[in-house]
Amino acid sequence: MRKALLDTDILSEFLKGRDRTVVHRAAIYAASHGAFTFTSVTVHEILFGLRCKNASAQLHNTVKWLRQNEEITPIADDYYEAARFRAEARQQGSALQLADS
Repeated sequence: MRKALLDTDILSEFLKGRDRTVVHRAAIYAASHGAFTFTSVTVHEILFGLRCKNASAQLHNTVKWLRQNEEITPIADDYYEAARFRAEARQQGSALQLADS
């Protein structure tokens, strides 16, 4: 299994632990890579949701778990490169799908 950047929806589903398919695939991924990778944008969205629900115990556990994994903070150049890669893929007939676009 190749290394992947988890988006907010998948990470949220994994943390909830309700979808057995997501949990199973996450376990396989974790066994292969040892950690999950996500962006600081995803961290913000997850923590914002927990704070809005006043889920303090869940918030504490989630922060602890997030810190045990790999958080990437994109810089402006990352977005420029991502746009270039996506456009090149589309021009070659292979549209890259981004979950939040």
